[in-house]
Amino acid sequence: MTVMSEESIVTMSPIANPHELLRFLEEVPELDELKIELIDGKIVLQASATPFHNRIVRDLGSQFQREDWEALPEQAVISPDSSFEPKPDLSVTTLDAIADNPNPLPCHSVDLVVEVVSGDRDVDQIKKLFWYGTSKVPLYLIVDPHDGLSHLHAQPYGQGYRTRTTTEFGRPIELPEPFGFALDTTRFKIYPPRRPTR
Repeated sequence: MTVMSEESIVTMSPIANPHELLRFLEEVPELDELKIELIDGKIVLQASATPFHNRIVRDLGSQFQREDWEALPEQAVISPDSSFEPKPDLSVTTLDAIADNPNPLPCHSVDLVVEVVSGDRDVDQIKKLFWYGTSKVPLYLIVDPHDGLSHLHAQPYGQGYRTRTTTEFGRPIELPEPFGFALDTTRFKIYPPRRPTR
């Protein structure tokens, strides 16, 4: 088992059920400010996101809610593949699908997940792409403020997704059914250049 952050990696002893470790870490008060996920068998700790990241998540959540969808921020999702338990920036679903208040939320109850890229692009664009697709999440939207592009992945199958539609910031993201509306991206901001560190 490995605990990862963007700054450091600490190796721990393997445990039989990493989901139990996840539940334990979620109860540690000192870790309250961190997003804790299970990605490809590793516990990943991520510090709070930047204002531009959070602004995009908030804006998208509001748009889904205006269309009567439930947009749940950082809701843990699971599938039979026990090596993953991500917390997407948004899990979009219906009120009926969450009526019994499941936590983590089974992937079959989710219609779309959103990840806004922060640091490690490979996690969102490779590992999570594969897992969401093989877990049959119908739509996976990656919003990348590094380059000002959004990628909507559709038609999940055993290796990820069969199709990808790329949209530049400022242009609408057309969502297929069961949504049938477009997401406005005109308020999305590209990350500014990183300041050099000393």
